[in-house]
Formats: sequence, C-alpha cells, structure tokens
Amino acid sequence: MTKRKRIYPPDTRTFTTMNYFGKTLYHAYNVLSEEDIVGLIAEIDDELKNTSDNRDGYVEATNCLSARKIKNKKCWYNFFKMVKTHLYNYSEIVNQPSIKSLKVASYWAKRMYKGITDEQYEEQMYINYGNVHSHNDLDLGIIYYLQNPSRIYGTLIEHQGREFIVPGDENSMIIHHSDMNHAAVLPPPILTKDDPRCTIVVDFKYGHKF
Repeated sequence: MTKRKRIYPPDTRTFTTMNYFGKTLYHAYNVLSEEDIVGLIAEIDDELKNTSDNRDGYVEATNCLSARKIKNKKCWYNFFKMVKTHLYNYSEIVNQPSIKSLKVASYWAKRMYKGITDEQYEEQMYINYGNVHSHNDLDLGIIYYLQNPSRIYGTLIEHQGREFIVPGDENSMIIHHSDMNHAAVLPPPILTKDDPRCTIVVDFKYGHKF
C-alpha cells in the first residue's frame, strides 16, 4: 500500500497576529517559493553532511551555518529579504519603530530526521521532557518551518504555568519574543523517517554587529 501525505486545502493567509501573555506573536504563511525551499533544504543537508559539529542532543544542528561558504546565494538572499519584510511589518503593527534597527545575532537550522530511536525520543525529545527555555540576552526571534510532517509539531510557548502550541505550517514563519519560555514540539520517530522536521532560527539583538 502506497503511503500518501495528507493534502491540505490551499492556505490563502498572508499573516496573522495574536496576543500572548501581553505580547504580540506574528505568524506569516507561504513566505518562500518552491525554488527557494528546495535550495535551502539542499544547503542545510550539505552543511549537516560535511560538518562534524552537527549535533544538539539527538537533533541535527547546523552550528557553523553562518561561517559556511554559501552555495545557493539566491535562496538565502530571498530568505533574509523575506525575514526583513515581515520584521518591518511587525514593527508597524506593534508600533515599535525601533524593531527596524534590530541586527541578526545568530542563525542556524535544526533537523529531526532518520536514526532517532523510540527510546531516545522518550528520553529527551518528548514534549514532557522539559526542553522549555528562554533567551533573556536576545530581543526578538523568528522560527521558519522549512519542513514538517504535520503542522501540529510547531512551537510550545509557556508563561507562569500556562501554555499553548503555535502551529508549525510548512513554509510559514513566526516572530516571537525570545525571553518568553518556548520549546520545539518534536514528532515521534515514525513520522520523521522519510519526512523530517526542519526549522531555521534567526535571533535578533539591538546594537549587535553580526
């Protein structure tokens, strides 16, 4: 029996916003072309194959992405152009012009793919493991969902014992406050053998020179 990936109805949204614990979360949809998506996947795959420092626990991580010799400059140009466009739009929505002066502090990709056992998942990657964290030294962050077996594996946001999950639609991006507790919602290994969950993260800081 041939396994078929679920086909969702076309999503015509450009972006949505919501108030979360007194702050504004911004979610943009369908942000890059298919050509750019394929280029980014190839770039990240090449980085992970050719770098020994490619682990963050049981998850593959491009810890040296910013230092690599870029092979597909066009897809990265379009990616950061897209990020800037939505960052400026977010600035207008929340009426904070200073956001436009934010600088990139770091960026990397994380991928959950083949080779993860059920035991490893239960030990360190299940949502109850306690991976919730914050970045108090950063001012704003974005998470771009490059690949995802299902939108339900997005990002958990937590504050004072209350929590919710932001959906991780493929080819969508969220802008969130880095000092808020958050964690990746990782799918079980059976879903990632042929369909990885891969995100690109960009962190911003005022006055930082990348």
